[in-house]
Amino acid sequence: MLTTPLVRLVDDDDALRNALLFSLSMADLRAVGYESAEEFLRRDDPAVPGCVVMDIRMAGMAGLECHARMPSLGFDQPVVFLSGHGDIEMALLAVKNGAADFFTKPVDPEKLARAARELFAWNLDARRRSRERALARERVDALTPRELDVALEAVKGDPNKVIAARLGVSEQAVKIHRSAVYAKLEVRSAVEIKAVLDAAGIPDAHAERGLLSGIEARLLSE
Repeated sequence: MLTTPLVRLVDDDDALRNALLFSLSMADLRAVGYESAEEFLRRDDPAVPGCVVMDIRMAGMAGLECHARMPSLGFDQPVVFLSGHGDIEMALLAVKNGAADFFTKPVDPEKLARAARELFAWNLDARRRSRERALARERVDALTPRELDVALEAVKGDPNKVIAARLGVSEQAVKIHRSAVYAKLEVRSAVEIKAVLDAAGIPDAHAERGLLSGIEARLLSE
């Protein structure tokens, strides 16, 4: 499987698409062009990391609709929207719907290349964290309900005697369950238990807003 990040350039303007593809190649970035959202969704491989640079208004399926369909088809790449109709309302709607950024045409090739590199790094890191989360979740799912109870108590730093009293079981039972937790989570301490639980999103699921948190403020100031 190809792992080198790829820029997908989706725009029905042939001249602009080809010009941007050339500028991206000159910046040593892998890029491929699609003349429509339908072609992109039909032909592209979502397993390849990278980003999507897409016109917000195209013949046929519009950019916002394409973006909305991407997750159900396995795409997790961040999207940058392009538009010659750069009104603030549409830009804010795109960002609200999860777009990474929004550029108005004509696009500065250097700015686009810089954004693509940042999004490459973000997408690769997001996939790494997703793999780590899945592995941690798999280990946690192997615990019995009682073992999970003991794991959640163990991270508080209390001794087995206190945990036993809190759970209403014997201290020996806590020791047995704790040993099973260490084995199943492949850890050797309460600190490592907490690291696995955190990675799995237990007990708190930490929501991620994504990258470029200042986009809305920037758009409103333009």
